[in-house]
Amino acid sequence: MQTFFEVNIALIYFIYSLIFFLMGFAIFIKNRVHSQFHLAKSLKNLALFGIVHGISDLGLLFIPIQSSYLSEEWVSFLESIQVVTNGLSFYFLLMFGVHLLVLTKSWSKRLLLIPVFLFSFWFACFILLQPLFVNENNQEWWYAISDIWARYLMAFPGGILACWGLLSQKAQFKEHEMDSMIKTLQFAALSMALYAIAGGLIVQYAPMLPAILFNSERFFTTVGFPIELLRGITGLFMAIFMVRILKVFDLEYQVYLYHAEKKHALNEERNRIARDLHDGMIQSIYALGLQLEGTRHLLNKDDKNTNDTMKERAEKEIGHVTRRLNEIIKEIRGYIKELKIPLNSSLAMTNEIQQLVNNLQMENHVALHFNNHFEGESPSISVSSQVYYIVKEALVNILKHAEATDVNLMIKGNSRHFQILITDDGKGFDKSNLLRLNDTPLYHHGIKNMKYRAKMINGSLEIISERNSGTMIKLTVKERGKTN
Repeated sequence: MQTFFEVNIALIYFIYSLIFFLMGFAIFIKNRVHSQFHLAKSLKNLALFGIVHGISDLGLLFIPIQSSYLSEEWVSFLESIQVVTNGLSFYFLLMFGVHLLVLTKSWSKRLLLIPVFLFSFWFACFILLQPLFVNENNQEWWYAISDIWARYLMAFPGGILACWGLLSQKAQFKEHEMDSMIKTLQFAALSMALYAIAGGLIVQYAPMLPAILFNSERFFTTVGFPIELLRGITGLFMAIFMVRILKVFDLEYQVYLYHAEKKHALNEERNRIARDLHDGMIQSIYALGLQLEGTRHLLNKDDKNTNDTMKERAEKEIGHVTRRLNEIIKEIRGYIKELKIPLNSSLAMTNEIQQLVNNLQMENHVALHFNNHFEGESPSISVSSQVYYIVKEALVNILKHAEATDVNLMIKGNSRHFQILITDDGKGFDKSNLLRLNDTPLYHHGIKNMKYRAKMINGSLEIISERNSGTMIKLTVKERGKTN
């Protein structure tokens, strides 16, 4: 078995380096811009550790191949680069652990200077002491000693601190209701601890403690396979669990988009109410004010010119103003009720519509029939909320104005393309005269709002009606950018 591993050590180096490089690359390209997790702010260091460590270990595979083509000076230079990049990768691992703990524990940011100091000290010793102690006969010894101290100073504490830092994220995961990812977090922390031992404590043999006791030669003769294989296995587990943890940021981003859509829908609703107040009620109140001003002039005329006809006219005007004010008060109450009972975003769109139908049917003696043929998941909250209010506006208008006895509501399709059809057997209306009807101001604004809402969600609203022939309202919604 030992002979097998000795023959295939190059393959082990290649797989080992590839595992770390791919882990670092996967972490590096992950979108974490909007994340509130401490882990998201520290992962760039772990990504750099994986990428640099993977590239460094490829040097162990390719430098021996190039040694037959290059001079000894160039080979020595490449080996020095390999040792430095390996040490740099351990610096990023240590920085990952320290940075994560500083954020999680609210420690002083000055602690971030510790990895910088350790790497600078190690690098200075490697560069400055090399001319004093190294010659042609002991270069390999110097590289081995430098690698050992890089592992002792940075890889071992880096793995331990990374393990501690990952375990410290449990509280924040629970806070964000990510309990399902805590086991993955614990396994990732365990893989960090194992790498601290395999990659930071078990080193090449050297005549010093603890390298005399824990070294790669003794490990190979004891267990029968090289330490590089164990490092590769721990690296594989590290990669698997860290990549799985990245799913947390996808879930968090979905929540972020959900709240952004909800906020957008709320803002649109506020704008709609403000527009309705300005276009509808405020203008109506202004017109009533002018009407009252004219009535005041009638009443303030000289008694000689005031007759019973003018008084009757004034009383009629005041009566009309009173009725219109009552209508406006009713409309304002409707807005207040709508604000007090917002759309329940935890329910599916069809469930919300079903609940709306049930409530309206209890309040009115009209047969409301809801046929649900919607398939799949509900649309986004921004689409669902607008559809809900369109249906609500349509049904309320029918119940108030249509004098219908039977109303049918049908929805069919899926979140990418669906259609809602509402029909009634009421008195209908002439759409061409709608804008000139003084007795249906609320109906007019209701249709205007429905069309505006449909436009907001890339939908189309079609209303077909004739007097004494009922009304049909058809809402069609397509996913943005979708064409037939």
